[in-house]
Amino acid sequence: MTVLFFTTVNVTTADAEPVAMRPQFYDKVTRDGWHLNIRIDNEVVNSVPNLANANDSREGFVTASATATAVGGSSPITDSIFILGYQLGCQSDVSAGLQYGGTAGVAPQGAIGVGSGSGVSVGGTGGVAGFVQTVLQPGVIVDLPLSNMTLSPDGRAMIDIDNIHIKADACGGDVTVRSYAYLRVSTDLAHTQFAVGDPIKI
Repeated sequence: MTVLFFTTVNVTTADAEPVAMRPQFYDKVTRDGWHLNIRIDNEVVNSVPNLANANDSREGFVTASATATAVGGSSPITDSIFILGYQLGCQSDVSAGLQYGGTAGVAPQGAIGVGSGSGVSVGGTGGVAGFVQTVLQPGVIVDLPLSNMTLSPDGRAMIDIDNIHIKADACGGDVTVRSYAYLRVSTDLAHTQFAVGDPIKI
């Protein structure tokens, strides 16, 4: 589907205040008796204007602490992995390429034209206008694991990230990030994996 957008070229991006996210936690009891707990605390998401002033890129900085514990099981833990990371969701993937241009004149306010086939054009207000044309692909979600470790012999793991940079390029529309803490535990009797997370737009 080819989409043609007309917008005015005078676009500014304001600084956003850092957002403190609510704590997250998840308790689970495995079938062989291990009491597992994962949590994310002290998470802050700081959305910032794109350094390159690109309209199709978003970036921010994230801070968080994640903790995992495992107690009380009947079979020894033979393998484990604990991960703290983020998932990035892009509303429209425009990585196929963008074409930028400009037109001068007056366009009818709010004019929307739908031609034959799937071409769509959206008009803006009068003045000098610019346009972006791209072939839209389905939205994409990518995993961004930031740090990982195994459980200690006494069943604990702690991960801290502070002011880590994340970004999404070639993204049309909203960009949503979701923190996640993921724990996988294995014994001779069972394999268990689970996660917790919370989304926010940047």
